[in-house]
Amino acid sequence: MAKYSLLSKREEKRDLKRAYLFGSLSIVSIIAIIVWGIPALIKMAVFFGDIHNSSQPVEVIDSLPPQTPILNFLPEATNSAKIEVSGMSEAGASVKIFITGNENKEIITDKDGNFSTNDLKLTLGNNEIYAIATNKNGKQSEASNKITIWYDNEAPKLEISQPTDKTTITNEAGKIDLIGKTDDPDADVSINGHLVILDKNGNFKYPLNLATGDNNIKIVANDNAGNQTENDLTITYSP
Repeated sequence: MAKYSLLSKREEKRDLKRAYLFGSLSIVSIIAIIVWGIPALIKMAVFFGDIHNSSQPVEVIDSLPPQTPILNFLPEATNSAKIEVSGMSEAGASVKIFITGNENKEIITDKDGNFSTNDLKLTLGNNEIYAIATNKNGKQSEASNKITIWYDNEAPKLEISQPTDKTTITNEAGKIDLIGKTDDPDADVSINGHLVILDKNGNFKYPLNLATGDNNIKIVANDNAGNQTENDLTITYSP
């Protein structure tokens, strides 16, 4: 009996708490209606409901500049008036390529941010190449890494002073020194496929062992841009 009375008292306390809570909410609602009115409460409820249920993304304006372009490897020198330039930046950006400060080409990057052009026009001598990107909001990047390319379309001069073509050698040793010069001390000179050492003025001297009969000798000079000059000699050895 005592146990039953204890349970009854607990239930009565719970009922009193519930009655107090509902009473308080009712009073608050009445006050809100008096102060703001029913339409204001409805608008407020709709407003919070829209925020909670909205699936539309919040538009964010990109105020940052695009990624600074990165140019891929380019040769130090070339003998071609046009060269391919490629690199990467921000996807969809407009990339302007400059040569020695002058705009030469404008490219739009693909979805991965890559860009490429194969008809960039060079001028004779040094060409400093760099790129600047601009995104859709008009923000501009810093200038890319700068690459300098030397454009040269003239082959190096190659002179052979000794021996002259169609010469006949009769000495017993069957040896001669091939002596010559190129106007480009940085060129690679080879004689029958063997590299020759040049001095600071482009002069060279190379010993040759001759075989009996005709000896075909090929002298080739290649500069850094890929231009080539070739001289062919035929030396006859008759011991």
